[in-house]
Amino acid sequence: IRHFQRTEVYEAEEYFSVGQKGSSAMPHKRNPVLSENITGLCRVLRSFVTPALENVALWHERDISHSSVERFILPDAFITADFMLMRLTNLIDKLLVYPENMMKNLNLTGGLVFSGRVLLELPFKGISREEAYKIVQRNAMKVWADLQNG
Repeated sequence: IRHFQRTEVYEAEEYFSVGQKGSSAMPHKRNPVLSENITGLCRVLRSFVTPALENVALWHERDISHSSVERFILPDAFITADFMLMRLTNLIDKLLVYPENMMKNLNLTGGLVFSGRVLLELPFKGISREEAYKIVQRNAMKVWADLQNG
């Protein structure tokens, strides 16, 4: 969503209410604040992995050194994950999607997005994978050059 909302992509964006402020430096810009918040919270959630893994090694037939860690990370991890899921659900419910821009962006490459599919099909026509790659790459590079030259 964060990438799709970029000005030069603009395929989807978070709902932006009337009066909501965007970028402090660029007033025209609508920051994907919910997506950015979820991304930041993912870092916090992932930070619980290290202490959880360190809990695996216990002394003397399972001491209780793991208990204090679990009492801390488990509630915080579940509460954080729940908050993130609620925020994501709300974001998706109100997500604005622009299929016309998606199609426009796909068409910018003159069909090059399908080169992988063509590469997969050619061996079924009796062409070796190596030869198929050369054929597809040669033609894709020609299309790319034509696109660059207008």
